Amino acid sequence: MMLTQAPSSIMRSRNSRDHTVNSGGSCLSTSTVAIPAINDSSAAMSACSTISARPASSVDTQMHSPKKQERVKKRVIWGIEVAEELHWKGWELGKETTRNLVLKNRSLKLQKMKYRPPKTKFFFTVIPQPIFLSPGITLTLPIVFRPLEAKEYVDQLWFEKAEGMFCVGLRATLPCHRLICPPSLQLPMCAVGDTTEAWFCLDNVGDLPTFFNWEFSSPFQMLPTMGLLEPGQASQIKVTFQPLTAVIHEVQATCWYGAGSRQRSSIQLQAVAKCAQLLVSIKHKCLEDQDAEGFQKLLYFGSVAVGCTSERQIRLHNPSVVNAPFRIEISPEELAEDQAFSCPMARGVVLPGEKKCVSVFFHPKTLDTKTVDYFSIMPSGCASKTLLKVVGFCRGPAVSLQHYSVNFSWVNLGERSEQPLWIENQSDCTAYFQFAMDCLESVFSIRPAFGTLMGKARMTLHCAFQPTHPIICFRRVACLIHHQDPLFLDLMGTCHSDSTKPAILKPQHLTWYRIHLARGLTLYPPDILDAMLKEKKLVQDQNGALMIPIQDLEDMPAPQYPYIPPMTEFFFDGTSDMTIFPPPVSIEPVEVDFGACPGPEAPNPIPLCLMNHTKGKIMVVWTRRSDCPFWVTPETCDVPPLKSMAMRLHFQPPYPNCLYTVELEAFAIYKVCAHNEREECGVSAGSLNGWVGQGVTEGGFGLHPLRARLSVGWTAAPMGLSPPKLLAQ
Repeated sequence: MMLTQAPSSIMRSRNSRDHTVNSGGSCLSTSTVAIPAINDSSAAMSACSTISARPASSVDTQMHSPKKQERVKKRVIWGIEVAEELHWKGWELGKETTRNLVLKNRSLKLQKMKYRPPKTKFFFTVIPQPIFLSPGITLTLPIVFRPLEAKEYVDQLWFEKAEGMFCVGLRATLPCHRLICPPSLQLPMCAVGDTTEAWFCLDNVGDLPTFFNWEFSSPFQMLPTMGLLEPGQASQIKVTFQPLTAVIHEVQATCWYGAGSRQRSSIQLQAVAKCAQLLVSIKHKCLEDQDAEGFQKLLYFGSVAVGCTSERQIRLHNPSVVNAPFRIEISPEELAEDQAFSCPMARGVVLPGEKKCVSVFFHPKTLDTKTVDYFSIMPSGCASKTLLKVVGFCRGPAVSLQHYSVNFSWVNLGERSEQPLWIENQSDCTAYFQFAMDCLESVFSIRPAFGTLMGKARMTLHCAFQPTHPIICFRRVACLIHHQDPLFLDLMGTCHSDSTKPAILKPQHLTWYRIHLARGLTLYPPDILDAMLKEKKLVQDQNGALMIPIQDLEDMPAPQYPYIPPMTEFFFDGTSDMTIFPPPVSIEPVEVDFGACPGPEAPNPIPLCLMNHTKGKIMVVWTRRSDCPFWVTPETCDVPPLKSMAMRLHFQPPYPNCLYTVELEAFAIYKVCAHNEREECGVSAGSLNGWVGQGVTEGGFGLHPLRARLSVGWTAAPMGLSPPKLLAQ
């Protein structure tokens, strides 16, 4: 350091001797007192002021970093640490600007030197004098710059030691544009079709705000491609490399800037592109997963329950030294909502030398089908794709009944008979079932009428028979099962009263009835069949069923009851225009909607037409619950052969603002046997079977759900009973 006493002015020596004097004329020592250092000052300083400059701390570079403080490059010459150059920027004409030159003794001995003032009149300092620096001591020498013209100034300040001479450059420049960037940038190795990136810093080391614009070529991309940098600011430039060929890429990117974009800075971009490899294998491979020829793999899911989802995995291995991006695509032949196979990972990346497991799911929607589809596993770039074949089978619930007929035999009028029946699901998937009948309005009932069967589960049903008239009752009820064909349950029973005892219906009678149905004999009443049997126009086969004699059939075998698919039987049951066998009795309409019913008066009855298609007189009996809001009149009637009967359907809602829906049930028997026991009827077994087959219409004939709405005032509000529950989806 230097102990100083401020002189009255700054003077330059006009002779060859280098010395410094103060107002007292004494020589100054630099080894006694330390003066604290302060920051650089742009104002003019007194000749004897002593200032030391500290370099500013580095600032983290962002997209546009704040203005950086200029760092002074230093060097050590013969034990003296000194700046290489003092640089003046942002100066103004006629104003003095001072920069401090700091000299520090880095050696372990006393340093003695002297200096010469700058040659030009634009740079000057204190009057030269000998300098003595003890070890570790710092001397601050102020240099003043006073410009007179707007041009660049260059000078030197020479120091002389015993070992030799060295100089410090003095330079003052005009404001200019200047951007600098690294000369080259090496990007990481990349797979063809993949993307890699790197960053470098573009610095504005000039004195003016500078616009820049990058010029580059593929397969490199740079962001931002243009921008504005304030003096001292820096911008992080992102370089993206996306090669299309496996070669070494080397491209020069040029940054144009300055007035008219005539200045430029360049950076050499270098990157290596390689082809990635991807090996596909089956994880937990089973015997069915056999590789086909070529690049095709087989993934076998086996049998999966409908509505369930099965998962299997494939393994992707990347043996190369670069990332292996890939895409997985399914065959586009089907709509997305119809596809049974799916892969959530549509794209991804396998790191070098690593493995990735990808899940493939099978969620079948169509029963009893084999589903085949294809996935394409496509690595990026030039690697060949792998075709993955996926195969799966769909199975549904396997619901069965303990028996497919329930015989209540005979029951006295007013009594109730009940029998258990279990329903079982032999599959491992959940089943939903519902019996297609209104148990509240029928003489037969099943509890529960609907429900859920878990896999490998069994449930007990309670079937009941409570007749309302002394007649023969038979009903074939469909059990609807989600994802399975319906099952059919035959419910039969006979009601006796003190005065009326019809023949008891048995399962064998139903077997005969179905055979007679196929042979076209069910439209004849039992008395006619009995007469034809006596006249040898009909004979009995080995099972006891009636048939036309063989000679009349021209040696053709007698028809048998055919197999009818369950879904066909359910939809073509005789209640619509399409039917398998002509119904013996029909009614129109089968669906009635009373609409919005104004209360409190009952709506007008709706006419019904009941038609007898048989060649005998029948008796029709309607089942009615006492508190049912719907009923038919007359409740009991006789219908002549091939004739129709007009009836009325009534509706009396007991409560407003409710919705009512029911299914009404009726049974029809031949009049000739309606009130006689088998022995009193005087018919043979064959004709009795004909009577049973015709007198009991399959399933009766029912009005399908009736709907009604009641309107109160001007506000229409629905009213009714809860509708039958649908199968769970």
